[in-house]
Amino acid sequence: MKKAIVLLLSASVGFLFIISSITKIYPMEPFEFQFVDIGIANWKTAPYLARVFISLEFFLGILLVLNIAIRKFTIKFAIALLSVFSFYLLYKIISVGNTGNCGCFGEYFKMSPLEGIIKNIVLIISCVLCYLLSDFSIWKNQHLKFVVPLLLLISLCIGFFLYPINIQYSSSIDTARVNYKVPLDLMYSATQKERPNIELRQGKHIVAFLSLTCSHCRVAAQKLAIIHKRNPALPIYFALNGNKKKLPTFFDETHSKAIPHNLFLGPENWIKVAGVSLPIVMYLENSIVVKKCILPEIDQEDMEVWMAK
Repeated sequence: MKKAIVLLLSASVGFLFIISSITKIYPMEPFEFQFVDIGIANWKTAPYLARVFISLEFFLGILLVLNIAIRKFTIKFAIALLSVFSFYLLYKIISVGNTGNCGCFGEYFKMSPLEGIIKNIVLIISCVLCYLLSDFSIWKNQHLKFVVPLLLLISLCIGFFLYPINIQYSSSIDTARVNYKVPLDLMYSATQKERPNIELRQGKHIVAFLSLTCSHCRVAAQKLAIIHKRNPALPIYFALNGNKKKLPTFFDETHSKAIPHNLFLGPENWIKVAGVSLPIVMYLENSIVVKKCILPEIDQEDMEVWMAK
């Protein structure tokens, strides 16, 4: 009976780790951004660190499901990883409140940071029970010498090959077309109930055109929010499109409310200014497009270099 309980608990916790790792893979960018936000990685190292974490999470899940080295290594590793995640979520609650998605299951199953902590506590208790009740091994040591390295190699493939670094989204945006004037006057027209509260037609501005319902736009907003947090001097602006009722959810998920913004009301003027493909970020100088970039090309250092010219 005790053996059955240990195997059931171990497999259940393991399956949750596997599901958690797989659901973080696409889109992976929100998970990457968290490492930059808390300051343990920069924009170049975060993609690698995120994939290593996902690989380790998947590897740990497989070890738990197969009941490998439970007392010697696996349970201790699981408790340590869950504790790290919980401390991060606690930091998130203290710094920005119990808002947005904790990221435990990527963008597929959204939980608040507090719900994520509660989930981790339940898993830690399950791990402790496994440790206390487990006094047996179903694997021979000579088998583990081959099985464990093979499982680790497979796990690393999960993180680095299913969603390669620097993957480009398919896009119909012509980012090569620049040096033309954007009709920003339409954003200030009398037909717009919401107009920019800053003058975008003069000087340098980095304007992101985002839809409230576009998943890639939300990822772009998250990245731009972190860039704005790291360097508030960058003149980032959001031109948003969509139903006003969706604004609170958009800001809650992206933590981007601090960035100046306005909401377009109606598609006609929006298309004339932004085009039809989103998300798009424009470097504007006196209403002239100097550069356009899509989500994978959004780069804080590039923005800072351009502003310094």
